[in-house]
Amino acid sequence: MVGQTEGETVPAAKRVFRGEDSINAELISRNAVAPFLTERGFDVLEDKRNVAGTAIEQFVTARSADGQLLKMRVRICWRREGRNASERKYAAAQLRARLRGDNWEGTLRFIVDRDQAHGNTHNLIVQRDGASIDFAALIPRDALMPIWIRQRDISDDLHRRGLMKRITKNHAMNGASPTIWLQDDRTPDAHEVADALWAWPGVVDLAKLGPAGSGAADDTFDDCPGTDYSTLGSDGAPRRTVVRSEVKRDPRVRRAVLARTSGCEREDCAERRDYPGFLDVHHILGVEKSDRAWNCVALCPNCHREAHFAPDADDLNAQLLAYAEQFRQNG
Repeated sequence: MVGQTEGETVPAAKRVFRGEDSINAELISRNAVAPFLTERGFDVLEDKRNVAGTAIEQFVTARSADGQLLKMRVRICWRREGRNASERKYAAAQLRARLRGDNWEGTLRFIVDRDQAHGNTHNLIVQRDGASIDFAALIPRDALMPIWIRQRDISDDLHRRGLMKRITKNHAMNGASPTIWLQDDRTPDAHEVADALWAWPGVVDLAKLGPAGSGAADDTFDDCPGTDYSTLGSDGAPRRTVVRSEVKRDPRVRRAVLARTSGCEREDCAERRDYPGFLDVHHILGVEKSDRAWNCVALCPNCHREAHFAPDADDLNAQLLAYAEQFRQNG
């Protein structure tokens, strides 16, 4: 071979860390973020990119429709482009390419401290699939580390119980990269890892918010003289996006409670109707403490309001809890 001396070893070609298709896919995802936020009622004030080689840092500053100012570090999930048959069963994003000093929690503290120093209030983790954004996890900055720890611990438990089948890696400890999971449906129990994210206080999936829009004005008028009703209320009120958190509920609990009765479960009430939707499911201790069938009763709307707002609500809830206790053995 020309240029090669006998006995020399030809160095292997350096492996390309990222291909052009990966870089282009990331660019498409990042360019989709600002229009996505605008569609959901945010006023995007800045979309800033810091580029170093093939690495891109993206920071979006936006104001929500309820007036909240957010500065978001945008993180992009792994691609969904048909590279394997199960890629639509999971969604996850790396928080950093590699560890600092082989210290997982120290690396997470560094990530959060860096965001605080930059004035970031949130992380926005985006999963794009074709032209749509399937997930957009808006995560308060200070929630990032405890969510990662919780996902790590749940993953450890799933592996310990043999519920991840042939998957051996801890979700959160992906090689040398701390990772947050938005979805995992690869095994029947793997969803528990992502559930920890969506149940965390303050976390919102912006992809579940409908596009903000406005209704057409109603040109009907009232002919009663002397009163200008046009100043009261509105017709075709515009929608607005509100960023909020909510406690995750298991829909199976609601179904189980409603299936066990056809009427209000409060003693001396027993109101019933023959159409679905009449009964509410009341969490006696509060859904934050327990989303179980033995913490729930089916109540008519009047009794449900009394369980929350009546002067004797504490006594009523104690009575309801004693009644619901009989269902504990059935979960």
